[in-house]
Amino acid sequence: LDWDAIDHDQLYLPSALDERLTMMTNTLATWLANGDDLIVSDEDESDSPQEIPEDDFSPGMSTQWPGAARPPQRVDTTSRNHAWFPWPDKQTCILDILRHLPRSLFSDAQLHVFLWGLSVLGVDSVPSTRVLKDLDNSLQSQYGIPSIHYQGSLGHVYYVNHLPSLIAQEMANPHIRMHICHYPEDAGGRLDQPWQASRWLHEIDPSIAMPMIRKGQQDFYVFELTKLTDGTVVVPECWYTKPSSRHSTSPFDSEYWAHAWRTQPIASGDASGYIIHRYDTVEVTANQLLLSFPHLLQTYQVDREPDPCNIIGLIETRGHGVLPWTLTDPTIGNRWRARAQGHRVLSYMIWLYCDDTSGNTSKKWNKHNSFLFTAAGLPHAMVHKECNIHFLATSNIAPPLEMLDGVVHQLELAQMQGIWAWDVTAREMVLIFPAVLAMLGDNPMQSELACHIGFQGKFFCRNCWVKGADLHPARGHADRVVMDLNRDDACSVETQSRLSESEEGSAQANVTYRSKGKGRRSETMQGLVDRARRFLGANAPRTRQDTTDKLRGMFHEVACGMGKVRYAKMKTDTGIKDTYMDVFVERILKLVKGLHAGTDKHTEAVNSVTQGRPVEEFMSPVWRIKGLDPHQDTPVEILHVILLGFVKYFWHDAMSRLNEVQKAELQVRLASFNVTGLGIPLLAGHTLVQYAGSLTGRDFRTISQAAPFVLYVLVPRPCYEAFLALSALIPLVWKLCIENVEEHLAVLQVAIDHFLNFTARWTPRWFNKPKFHILCHLPDHIRRFGLAILFATEGFESYNAVIRDHSIHSNRQAPSRDIARGMARCHRVRHFLSGGKFHARDPMTTDLPYSDNEHEWLACGPAVQSLVNINIPGHHNIIADFFGISGDTVSLEAGSCVLDKTRPRTLDKTHTALRVPHALHHVERRIYQTCRSVVALNGEVCRVSDFVLAQDAHTPRALPIIGCLAEILQICHSPAQRRNHASSLLLETFQVIGCSDVYLLPQIQLFGWTVLPATALLCGVNVQHNCARNGCTGMSAIPVYEERERTTKTQQRIGHQNPSDFILNTAQMRDAMHVQQFHIQAEQLDRDWAIHMGAAAELDAQKLKAQKTSKANPARKPAASPTAVPSRFINIFHRTGTLMLVYNASDCSQDAQMHEHCMISHDRMYTDKSD
Repeated sequence: LDWDAIDHDQLYLPSALDERLTMMTNTLATWLANGDDLIVSDEDESDSPQEIPEDDFSPGMSTQWPGAARPPQRVDTTSRNHAWFPWPDKQTCILDILRHLPRSLFSDAQLHVFLWGLSVLGVDSVPSTRVLKDLDNSLQSQYGIPSIHYQGSLGHVYYVNHLPSLIAQEMANPHIRMHICHYPEDAGGRLDQPWQASRWLHEIDPSIAMPMIRKGQQDFYVFELTKLTDGTVVVPECWYTKPSSRHSTSPFDSEYWAHAWRTQPIASGDASGYIIHRYDTVEVTANQLLLSFPHLLQTYQVDREPDPCNIIGLIETRGHGVLPWTLTDPTIGNRWRARAQGHRVLSYMIWLYCDDTSGNTSKKWNKHNSFLFTAAGLPHAMVHKECNIHFLATSNIAPPLEMLDGVVHQLELAQMQGIWAWDVTAREMVLIFPAVLAMLGDNPMQSELACHIGFQGKFFCRNCWVKGADLHPARGHADRVVMDLNRDDACSVETQSRLSESEEGSAQANVTYRSKGKGRRSETMQGLVDRARRFLGANAPRTRQDTTDKLRGMFHEVACGMGKVRYAKMKTDTGIKDTYMDVFVERILKLVKGLHAGTDKHTEAVNSVTQGRPVEEFMSPVWRIKGLDPHQDTPVEILHVILLGFVKYFWHDAMSRLNEVQKAELQVRLASFNVTGLGIPLLAGHTLVQYAGSLTGRDFRTISQAAPFVLYVLVPRPCYEAFLALSALIPLVWKLCIENVEEHLAVLQVAIDHFLNFTARWTPRWFNKPKFHILCHLPDHIRRFGLAILFATEGFESYNAVIRDHSIHSNRQAPSRDIARGMARCHRVRHFLSGGKFHARDPMTTDLPYSDNEHEWLACGPAVQSLVNINIPGHHNIIADFFGISGDTVSLEAGSCVLDKTRPRTLDKTHTALRVPHALHHVERRIYQTCRSVVALNGEVCRVSDFVLAQDAHTPRALPIIGCLAEILQICHSPAQRRNHASSLLLETFQVIGCSDVYLLPQIQLFGWTVLPATALLCGVNVQHNCARNGCTGMSAIPVYEERERTTKTQQRIGHQNPSDFILNTAQMRDAMHVQQFHIQAEQLDRDWAIHMGAAAELDAQKLKAQKTSKANPARKPAASPTAVPSRFINIFHRTGTLMLVYNASDCSQDAQMHEHCMISHDRMYTDKSD
């Protein structure tokens, strides 16, 4: 080889293939960077580079180098045909989206750093911060949600996001609209959605809940005469749906029904018309509807029927007189018909929520009261997702009821005029009117919204008239019980001395009754019993009408001269406190101070406040919400009542009883607790014990499921049994589906009574806490509103972090305005990315756009929508996750499996063939692959050796099979393998043999073996070892890992004796619908007996405590008479002759009463001297 003879230029020249690959790569990279269609076809290709004509070049043209900043330009969002509409290009689109991520806001300084990084990386045409802000303002004014300025009646300025615009955007959102239900449903006893509950189905005003249905080309409205196929004329009262098939669970797979009133046609001369018999109802299906009111007007003369425009009257009750018809104008029918102009009219139910949160990340409290809402028509799986929670208003100066005035103002306008919205599913305009299904919040906020005095009052329940003890007994009644309800906490006497008053779960002051002297004596046996009976008894419910009448009377009395003290007494005596009206009352009382009632000056002072307006304008805006009773429509909030209530109090009480050795044992038991099937991580025993006062709702959810297995040897039996009753109650409350509502509520009521009875037997002093009474209203609220998790507030509480983030990223000069506008911008970006339809609006008004032309309703360009539709295997679409629009992602399919690393084998070499030889048919050359895990029907991943519940297809009505997964098989080269599904499961089955004496939970033992298909797997189940029976202790140890490195340290764990002795944990909250079938009903206690036993135990504990105190403090000499001068004083006569009393404070330190007397004498001494 002659190296010098080689033509090196030709040797290193790329081949034609290499040149084409290089060109394709460069073109693809340019297209990915710019998003433009730069790939040219082969026909347009030429070997020579294109030359720019000299005429196209001018000296003024500037070359745009890679990474250079964009030159100044005018923001243009009017071009609707390009791929990045409504943004002008890709760069501004991406940056605008990143600026409005709900939980990842960043400041202008951070944005500058981000833009600098893009420029350094060579990204072309990076917009400036000013361009981005101008674009943001332009898009918001055209397509966004306006924030409305309000000057509150109490003098504060706040902003409320436009409620009709929020609802209209949801109706135009394809990801949301398809899931919203507008009609109540009669599910035949099934209850898993709010529209199946009695509040929506039976109680709400029909004109709000379900105004009309459409059948063919006719619209049938409520309160209009309607002709049926059998020729009778009825008046529909309300519309609802029923499942079209027995096993259907979708609200859209249903048929329409109506409750209708029968009519009596009158055709006697001038009295021709109809009389409505309201008491005579009939169920009518949509198939029976023949003629709506407009068609009836056209045909009644031909059919020789009475004039449908003449409704003579209404008979409420059989045998009573005829009342005038006032529900509609009979000549025009339902008012919504004329307003809808042929369009459909739909209701939009909302859960309205209010709470306070801090606008700071530091511990410094910066209270912001906020209003949020979510669509009640969404399924329970979607309703509390962060993306479906909508912000209305917040303020750190305006109180909640003042902001509610602005919210109610928008709600009233929407209910009066309706909301025009584009229905993206039906592809037509619809008329929407909103209604409030219930008002949610924690207990103090719900009391304020309901104009209730709160837990501190004598009438401490916002739902009923239960009465606590009098705080200020009348004279002559020296032995009346006095409850100190200023703090919402209680515990047993023997624990009280160990708890700090600063802790939320600490013990409150002993319940005492006053004597005629200054001292206090402990509550008597009868006092404890009477208070507990009154606390747990049934009481008359509060009503909207009664409260409004009392508020009008109170305001009238103040205007007529009633004083401040009497006004406060009226609030105490009724348990009613309207904080909104209190402001105006205080203004009146301040102006009339010193003036006599009835005088001209007094009247002038009152009129300066009232200004001739009706009293309703000075009452809380909550009374203007149509169809809402704030007393009955503020349901029990299970997060704060149960998890942050009972579980927290009991856990704090248990921790206060333990010494350091017992706490160490409890930590070991918690760390050894088996969490399989519960869907929670391993327990951090040290955290749950050491930081018991700083735990969250999630921690208490864990404690409620683990407490029966860790506390049995550490606390007294009455305390432990109360905890067992609480753990048995919680899964029933958090149940996700109710097959028969009446049966479930009966079981739930028994569980609540069981819990309260065991709590009373422990000590009635727990009933100082109003939450124990509030729990009694839960069954009724479930019947009226649906599952308890529907009106839980975990999702809203989590949304506080989003509000706090917006507060932090503002200059805090106008927090209500800035946060409202920031939330509205985030909602606009979410709507764009969801593929929602939008229409340009007049930025100078809040009127919603109206257009029947589908082409005028715009959507984002294809490039924008592709940002959330990109599905790269192994990667999450983080933008879609941030905005909550990644609902199309495929979840784990039931039956799918993960193979293990062993090699396939024949049937005879599997455990299945060994345990159940003839369960699987032997097929020549068929081999099986074993698997590590399989997905159950509920989406849970179950692994080998996990305990599970399975349902045999041959016995569908039998109890589920309790089993331990022994083997998971997949038939190789089968359809199951192609779908990555398991074929069969080998279960080691167990059966319930009785109830554990200690845990009061089902005890199970090995029963046999069975083989089931993978589709029979229902869910995982939690099974614990019977440590109480076998005396298991912490005899084993595991290594400790620090910084992911194994150390020589070890931690104790429970070593189990007799490992096959198991307890089924029916306190499991997950999949309670299946697990609760094995629940064993504990022995019920008689309530009176339980109260008497608890009261007797409480008094015994008080006596024992008094004896210990007397032994620790020996009897002292009786104190001298206050009039006598004690011998320890030295009498010194002043030159003026005044008696000086000088004492030694150290001598009085052992006698607090004498010390106080000495201090008083000392003060008097100096007072006398100064005089």
